[in-house]
This record gives sequence, structure tokens and C-alpha cells, in this order.
Amino acid sequence: MKIPKKIHSASSEETHRIGIEIGKTLPVPGVVLLRGTLGMGKTTLTRGIAEGLGIEDTDRVCSPSFTLVNIYQGRCPIYHVDLYRLSGARDLYSIGIDDFIGKDGVTIVEWSERLTELFPDAVEIEITDAGGDSRILMVHQNDIKK
Repeated sequence: MKIPKKIHSASSEETHRIGIEIGKTLPVPGVVLLRGTLGMGKTTLTRGIAEGLGIEDTDRVCSPSFTLVNIYQGRCPIYHVDLYRLSGARDLYSIGIDDFIGKDGVTIVEWSERLTELFPDAVEIEITDAGGDSRILMVHQNDIKK
């Protein structure tokens, strides 16, 4: 069962810090599905998650809008996927996502609503505008004790 958690972020710096905490607790292999309109902070949150997963140079973490997949190394491989420019399942599988998502390291997917497959163990995060630089993050995580 997915348990929702509502988190308020007052700034991009706070969104980054929230990402660090999420990254520290992620299981490996793992999947993080991000949703939110343009400019909501998906890449900022991803930088924080990558830092929480042990990447040292978070300046390297940038939106892979044109490359579609960036790979970073922390305590495990981190696959940063951006599906914004994809138009269908054929495009999605042309990037080889099924070779790594949920199988190796942690996969963070921006614009995850474009995925055609469900990942029941994924952490799902919806980011919405709360005015100014503030954001609301709705984090849905399985309530599974391991």
C-alpha cells in the first residue's frame, strides 16, 4: 500500500535538502518517479537524491532533456531519465530503459507519467506550486517493512 506524505518546501535549497534525505533511505535497486510541470524542481530534487546516494559533484547532475539518460556513480549507479521529449512507447524503449530500470542501481525518472509500465515498488513524488519558490511534494512510498 502506498502511504502518502506531504512535504512543504519553501525554497530550491530546501527541495535539494529533502532530496538528500530521500536518497539516503532509498533501497537499491530502486525507482523514483517524478511528476510536476515545468520549473517545479524535479531536477533540483534529483540533485539532492543523487547527493543522498553518495555522488560528490552534484553540479554534474543536470536535466537530460536532450540526452534522455545521464548516468552518475554514487554508492550505486544512478540513472537520471527525462521523458519530456518522448512521444510514445517506441521512443521510450529506444533509449534502453528496460535494461536498467528497477534492475540495477537507482533510476530517477522525470516526467514519469509518460511511462507505459507500472513499478509498484517505486517511490512516487508529485511536485506542485505553492506560490513563489514554495512547493508541495506529495511522496508516495510503499509501507513495507524489510
